[in-house]
Amino acid sequence: MNFLFMAVAFVLGLVLLFTGSHFKNGKASRLCYGVGTIGVILAMYIAWPK
Repeated sequence: MNFLFMAVAFVLGLVLLFTGSHFKNGKASRLCYGVGTIGVILAMYIAWPK
């Protein structure tokens, strides 16, 4: 379960980071960048050895 959540958060974060550059609206692209960054950081936190 933990690995699946980490993989989904990482892939979703990367997708949002890449699609954030395609929006013309500044607020929408900033929102995509923010959520994508949080998703990638969350996946890295879960994958960090404890």
